[in-house]
Amino acid sequence: MIEILPMEDRDQEGKLLAEVENAGAEARVLAMRERGETLGWVALELDGGTLRILRLAAEGFDFSRPPQGEEVFVLDSLMRSAASYGETFGADRIETAFPDFFGFFQARGFEQDELHAFTPMNTIVKYEYH
Repeated sequence: MIEILPMEDRDQEGKLLAEVENAGAEARVLAMRERGETLGWVALELDGGTLRILRLAAEGFDFSRPPQGEEVFVLDSLMRSAASYGETFGADRIETAFPDFFGFFQARGFEQDELHAFTPMNTIVKYEYH
């Protein structure tokens, strides 16, 4: 079973965040794990009504080429989990702290400039009312 949850090991989370440029004191890491193995992680922070994705990481992917296969699944799942996390805490907008890579965010409905990608939360988190 695959799960994506906030990192429980705060020391490990601190080590990852120490490597993330611009990570503030309130930054968190969501880790994607399957059977005890980490498949990837996303560093994020909330800034008012904005969820900022600080870094996305998938095991074995180094951003030197377009993501493929399982890498796309991991990165997409982490981005969507980050959006859900942000929405839970009142964010109505998502942005990255880095430029889009290989059109990854653009393919998911984000706008982009040379510095980052951005979109309203409802591009990713859909609401259903009954």
